[in-house]
Amino acid sequence: MGAISAIIVCNLSIDRIYVHLAKAHGGIGCPEFRLPFMIGGAAFLPFVVGLYGWVPYSDWSIYLLLVVVAALGFVSIVIGIPMSSYIVDSFGIYSASAMTVVLLTRCSMGTLLPLCIPLLTDALGLGYGFLVLAAICLVVIPLPALMMRYGSRWRQKSVYTRTE
Repeated sequence: MGAISAIIVCNLSIDRIYVHLAKAHGGIGCPEFRLPFMIGGAAFLPFVVGLYGWVPYSDWSIYLLLVVVAALGFVSIVIGIPMSSYIVDSFGIYSASAMTVVLLTRCSMGTLLPLCIPLLTDALGLGYGFLVLAAICLVVIPLPALMMRYGSRWRQKSVYTRTE
């Protein structure tokens, strides 16, 4: 349910936000205008990851766990769709290669992270293990904001993303 609602929200909002920001900047759009939803998703991610481990650890209601799982799906999509749009807009003719790298990274993390979680939760317990993961997710929070602020300058330094 969370992923479906995130897809609907992103579908209805990302292009509108892009057009609004482009108009506010003289009618010229840039790929960074795709990132505002990603900033919100990154800010919400540590909270959701922490709750994902803490709800079962504390024996809270199963319904709350279902809400947290839906929130995790929502956050994943709200981060993923703007990131994909940003990469496609930024890399132009090289976007297929850039998206391949993103997909390989995501699949690798999807394979390796579940192998680390049992070790972490066995050592610290379910709640505290996921709080460590939530603390690691805190590092992600400033990245989309930094990309929004400095991304156009950083893109000009690469031959693959430079706008002529």
